[in-house]
Amino acid sequence: MEVASEMNVVQRSKNPNFLRTSCTDNWSVPFCNCEYPNETRWKHSTKNMLPCSCGEDTSTRLDWIWDKALTFETVVSGAEVIFHPVYSQGTTIVRGNEPLYRGRHHYWELKILSPLSGTDIMFGIGTDKVDLLRHQFSFTSVLGIDDQSWGYSYRGLAQHNGQLKYYGKKFSRGRIIGIYVDMFRGTLEYFLNRRSLGRAYSGIPREDGVEIYPMVSSTSAKSSVKLINAASFEDNLRFNCMKVVCKYPKLLAQVNAIPGLKKIAQELWFLQLKEPNRTEDFALNNLHLADEAVLCGKKLKLFNSTDSAAGNDSKGQEINSESQIYDSLMKREDLNEETTRSSKSHNHRFISTESNSEDDELAVII
Repeated sequence: MEVASEMNVVQRSKNPNFLRTSCTDNWSVPFCNCEYPNETRWKHSTKNMLPCSCGEDTSTRLDWIWDKALTFETVVSGAEVIFHPVYSQGTTIVRGNEPLYRGRHHYWELKILSPLSGTDIMFGIGTDKVDLLRHQFSFTSVLGIDDQSWGYSYRGLAQHNGQLKYYGKKFSRGRIIGIYVDMFRGTLEYFLNRRSLGRAYSGIPREDGVEIYPMVSSTSAKSSVKLINAASFEDNLRFNCMKVVCKYPKLLAQVNAIPGLKKIAQELWFLQLKEPNRTEDFALNNLHLADEAVLCGKKLKLFNSTDSAAGNDSKGQEINSESQIYDSLMKREDLNEETTRSSKSHNHRFISTESNSEDDELAVII
């Protein structure tokens, strides 16, 4: 009986309809506390109605806009798109007017202006081979239905090549969806309310002859989204250095204190968004450094030289993530500073009653 029940669960889990209905019922919270009565935000009185603009002042850069020439059953007004303005009879896809260039980092954000419902509303990317009119008379989760597109559903599911997987919480009006595509390494990552959901997919095609476009699909009548920013950046030393700096608030504060570097930090603001623990991704990306069989039997060790300097036995610390490497460097610098201060205090026969290690300046490691 137990075996039969397990088989039923496995069979149901392979059914896309089961995944859509059994997805977690947890909904994400809106990005702000604004209310949307009658698609607008009331302020002070009924005569003063203002649309929510929270989050739109962070960056107004738009490197691309929606391609009006390729739209159907949609109304494109500047950066805003209204799908099926009268009623819906199928699936509509809109895409950007510029492809995502290879060797660059692309990040854009979409604010959801209307309640989301119906078969599916998806955010993602697709190649130039995606047929934008193929599903105009059918209700389908289009993005990711084949190997030419990648999508993130408002139901909290990610899809590619017809395969669905749980990815994040459900979302609707008032949320901000961020999409980060690294066209240098071929990876795709989503953000919900400016909080990273982790890497969704890798292996995004970067070869010649294939163009990747931003895309949004919807089956819901009168659903509306707005492109609030879209920028791309070259993969260079400056970008990668800021990617490391933004992980540590003290280092970032030092960069912001330098006028010449503050502008760079403001330009790369999206790197300062919260990121999850990338332990598994770090391990997978570094399999090429050593034979996989060796890694399975013996993990790489990072020996803490500060322990031996203090007279303790040298113990290996497992390398589980990229951030631990930088954390180890920071702790080593803090320990050296603490040892120096302790020595000076002992020479002056002064004992401090307060611990202010959190307020100490972080040693510059870049």
